[in-house]
Amino acid sequence: MSSFAVTRVINASVLLELPGGAVLTDPFFEPPWYLRFDESVGLSAGQLPPLAALLGGHRVADHWQPRSLRPYPYREETAVYVASRGMARSARRAGFGTAEVLRWGERRRPASDLEILCLPGERSGGLRTNSYLVCSGGINVFVGTEARGLGPIRAAAAAHRVDAAILPINGIRLLGQPLVMDASTAVEAARLLGASVLIPIHYSQRPIPPLLHPRSGPRDLPDGGHRLSVEVIGTGQRRVMQTAAPHGPASQPEDPASYSR
Repeated sequence: MSSFAVTRVINASVLLELPGGAVLTDPFFEPPWYLRFDESVGLSAGQLPPLAALLGGHRVADHWQPRSLRPYPYREETAVYVASRGMARSARRAGFGTAEVLRWGERRRPASDLEILCLPGERSGGLRTNSYLVCSGGINVFVGTEARGLGPIRAAAAAHRVDAAILPINGIRLLGQPLVMDASTAVEAARLLGASVLIPIHYSQRPIPPLLHPRSGPRDLPDGGHRLSVEVIGTGQRRVMQTAAPHGPASQPEDPASYSR
């Protein structure tokens, strides 16, 4: 068996500790007054270990808050991979030495045993979102911080092996339009990816009438079945996940031009 650790911060922010290094997704440590959550922030930026990489799925305020990482002392040496130039600029303003926009299909290796593959996310309201496959020590973790539809999931499943899937579940809508997948869709997505573990995220935000309306949460998660373990983790909880024996590479390198940008 191989193992990795997961600590939920809040919303889509998750700390992954893998054999090749630690990775943080969608930093969010200081919720603004207009965003309310049913959970408290589970970790302070000053408590983070040295990170090999910081990943940003997209630039909306409840996902991307690099300024809240100013108490984190290793900004200069931490690689930052994001979905837009605006996100890269804000990371550099917060003191990060390198911040790079990744396009769908691009790969980076911030450490010798850690590879980040940028996978297609969504296009919505003029925004392009990124999903990521984080690979280390034979463990492949799919991170879909703002995943919505199953089309990109099917494409990822056809090309890559996935051990664990981190997916949003609140089915939130903005003025009636869906932004992220709901709980039942997340379980279906994890099954399509062939994951043995689903770690739900993005589910404790309160409604903002009449704008934002969450539709589901952990109570709405269907049983994953004997091949899929659904692991609900409270904020601040560190959970060690077991996977099957390490495999080879997640996939063969593909041509980034094969993805629509």
